[in-house]
Amino acid sequence: MSIFPPNKKTVVRIFIIIFLTIIAFVVWDKYLDTYSTPTASENSRALIGGTFKLVNDMGEPVTNKTFHGKFMLVYFGYTYCPDVCPMDLQIMSDSLTYLNAEQLNQITPVFVTIDPERDTIEVMAEYIQFFHKDLTGLTGTVEQIENIKKVYKVYAAKADDSDDYLVDHTAYTYLMDKNGIFLQHFNHGEDPEVMASKIASFINS
Repeated sequence: MSIFPPNKKTVVRIFIIIFLTIIAFVVWDKYLDTYSTPTASENSRALIGGTFKLVNDMGEPVTNKTFHGKFMLVYFGYTYCPDVCPMDLQIMSDSLTYLNAEQLNQITPVFVTIDPERDTIEVMAEYIQFFHKDLTGLTGTVEQIENIKKVYKVYAAKADDSDDYLVDHTAYTYLMDKNGIFLQHFNHGEDPEVMASKIASFINS
C-alpha cells in the first residue's frame, strides 16, 4: 500500500479539530472557575478561628465571644522570642497608627502566647507595654493554648529542652471580622502601611 502525504483539506481539518479542542478546554476551565464549589480561600475562612477560653493580661477570663463586635488582629508568639515576635508586634502596632480614630475603634489587636509555662499573666502584662496601647495579651493553661493553636491552625514546638528554650512557630498575623471569621493573614515582615490599607478596606466595606 502506498502512503500519500495528506492533502490540503486534511491539514485544514486537523487544525480545525485542534483549535476547537483548545476552545472547549478554555471554556470548560472558565466554567469550573466560575461555578465550582467553595474556593480554597472560602475553605480557609471556615477552617481558621473558632471557640476558645483564655485569660487576658489583667487576669480576666475571656472567650472568642468577648471579642465579637470588633475586628481582631491576632498574633501568636511568646515573650522570650528574640527577634521575630517583637518585630511582628511592632509592625502590627505601626500599622494601627495609619488608621483613623473611627477605624481604630473598630479593631482589637491581640497577642496570644504559645508559651504558657513562662508567659504568665504578669509577664504578658509587662511585655505588651512595649507595643500599641490597645494591645491585649492572652495566656492560659497548656490545654487552653493547645486548643486555640488548633482552631487557628498555628504550629508551635519547643526547639530544645533547655531552660531557656526557643519555640519554633507560625509567624502570621490574622485579621478576623466582627464575628470571629477569618478574613486574611499577613506574613512575617509585612509592610505596616500596606497592612493598614488592607485592614481599612475591610473595616470600610
